[in-house]
Amino acid sequence: MDLNVVSFKDYVSQDIGVFLNGEEFADKFVIDKKEVTAVLDQAIDSDHPLAYAEGVSLVTHVLHVSEAELGYAPKPNEMMVINGQRYRVDRVGDDMGMLTISLEANIA
Repeated sequence: MDLNVVSFKDYVSQDIGVFLNGEEFADKFVIDKKEVTAVLDQAIDSDHPLAYAEGVSLVTHVLHVSEAELGYAPKPNEMMVINGQRYRVDRVGDDMGMLTISLEANIA
């Protein structure tokens, strides 16, 4: 048995590290009072937020973060605070330790 064999999971872990590299794609965010490196896709519906109520818009974002760094996997309908903005968790996907979290927020 060769102990130097690199598994597929090892390669995926390295890819997560590249994607969440602050010099490449990711930024630092304070999520629920903890600073983590993540990618927050703010482009989704930001240019044309959904009309929710008079004077209030519903915006959606997608957060990509390592579950190991975040320390937990949120559940749908839980609240998350990212850089002081409260979001409701809509959906959570877990792909080998990389969380993809769909978020919604009411913005006045």
